[in-house]
Amino acid sequence: MEAERQAREASPAERAGTAARVGAGGVRAIRVLDARGGFGAPRRVGWRDGVFALDGLPQADDLDGSGLWLIPGLVDAHLHASWHAFGASEREELDAARTRELTAAGLRRTLAAGFTSARDAGGLDPAELSGIPETERPRIQCAVTLIDRTVADAAGGIGRAVEQALAAGARWVKLVATGGVATAGGSGLDPVFTAAEMRAAVRLAEGAGAGVMVHAWGGEAIDDAVEAGAMSLEHGIFLTDAQAERAAERGVTLVPTLRIYRLVRRMIDRGELPATLRARLDEATGAHPRAVQRARDAGLSIALGTDSGTPQQHGSNAREFDALVSAGLTPGEALLAATRSGAELLGRVAMRSGAPAPSPASAGTVVDGAPADAVILRRDPRLPGALADPDAIAAVVLAGRVLDPAVLRT
Repeated sequence: MEAERQAREASPAERAGTAARVGAGGVRAIRVLDARGGFGAPRRVGWRDGVFALDGLPQADDLDGSGLWLIPGLVDAHLHASWHAFGASEREELDAARTRELTAAGLRRTLAAGFTSARDAGGLDPAELSGIPETERPRIQCAVTLIDRTVADAAGGIGRAVEQALAAGARWVKLVATGGVATAGGSGLDPVFTAAEMRAAVRLAEGAGAGVMVHAWGGEAIDDAVEAGAMSLEHGIFLTDAQAERAAERGVTLVPTLRIYRLVRRMIDRGELPATLRARLDEATGAHPRAVQRARDAGLSIALGTDSGTPQQHGSNAREFDALVSAGLTPGEALLAATRSGAELLGRVAMRSGAPAPSPASAGTVVDGAPADAVILRRDPRLPGALADPDAIAAVVLAGRVLDPAVLRT
């Protein structure tokens, strides 16, 4: 208790300043997340030139990690950073300047919450990131746009729609392959695209060094996405055992985005959305935990994703960790989903595009040569609510820079 009190009085970020030097640094006597989702005895973690360097001797200016925990940087594998209202019509009412302002603020809060990497699932123009300092946002890979049947037809076919997204800077092709929240209960699993269209989209993306992510609640669209070579399934609410096993065999990642459906359900209860959506949301929230358990049991990689798209949601990303635990993952499994699984997924596209990237074996881990991204916490992150508690985050380390989350939130 005394160590925790001292840590609160002088956090690593406060001792190091808002942004520490980019060269060498480290923290001593800190508990570190291991490959199994647990924590061993306190140890030293060092970094140099933006990557972890664990073989160095303790230094006089090491940060004191006594009574603290360190995990790799968190990854939100599905958010909408430039969305600041639930409905498209409401988003269109915001002018460009206000949208940029809200996006920058939301990304600062997301980084302050410990998310050092993210994948934007549609809406964010990569050019918007150039005006935001790299120390005030996570690293981000963008899908730019959502390709549904209407978008594909307007572009002149799925191939042309994919080419337009890639030309706009997309590192991910986002296909909306089934219905969603607005679909009537008991329906909506009919595939939007044919299997041939899925294969064409994957082929074009691969040729450009990009990946394909597929919004699919269930049904044939999941089968087609897996067989076509999509890298990730988004939501997967009605995933079957056979689909989970096949997806695991093909190296697919499931990004379930559990909490967003509970939030939408609350909006219905408050009268902010039509009551006609309630049956669909009840159906989804009842089935979703079973899909997560099927994925886990089949060995299918699960990554944390929030689907955040309002100012209230940006920065609350870590609450998805507790949703994963509520769905049946152990806290250790959920921590690995929030760190290593998401980092591996984003790393696959980074490597495809020729960008510097850690090897799959080191992505989202604290090992020599991995990006020096980390979260230093005052509480054991496995405890309920700890990871989502802003006061629990003592510092965020981004590429070897020690950042103060309180400063980022201002």
